[in-house]
Amino acid sequence: MDQLYNQKILVLLLLVFISSCTNKNSNKALTASDTTEIELDSLNLPTLKLTPYPEAFLEAYELQEWEGFESLHESMERLKELNFDGIEVDLIALSSRVKELRSNPLPRKLEIPQIKSRLKLVEMQIQKARYFTQYYKADSLIPSLNLLYEYYNGFVLRMAALQDENQDFETIVESENKD
Repeated sequence: MDQLYNQKILVLLLLVFISSCTNKNSNKALTASDTTEIELDSLNLPTLKLTPYPEAFLEAYELQEWEGFESLHESMERLKELNFDGIEVDLIALSSRVKELRSNPLPRKLEIPQIKSRLKLVEMQIQKARYFTQYYKADSLIPSLNLLYEYYNGFVLRMAALQDENQDFETIVESENKD
């Protein structure tokens, strides 16, 4: 009887030992970066559309040397590649470029509320995207990046529209002067 009792205890200890070994492997702690990586791999990466660099506009307004805008546009191009491993770093760099652009005076011909407000929208959207990289939500980061590009494209298109508006205004003034 003692032998049967000892065998039962041995089997019980063996089962406890085996179950404790398997629980260690299955209860592996996941860090935030692990979960982010797992979720990012399963996402369908979007294609972000960027308005082309407005060389004609910059030439027309004699702004070819506007380095702040050029570096901002280059940063947007790099972010388009969507390297999720370093996206937060890219967004920090992008944020600093926009802050620098906003803190320095804009070129005189662009110092208008419509341009300033669109640049502020771009800055705010960058901050939102940065938030979603720190507190990642799969359903929020991609739409946030899409909005960032939409706002940036709106900023660039507004600058180009400004040129068209000025040309239309000059045409109207010239036609009134002829009459």
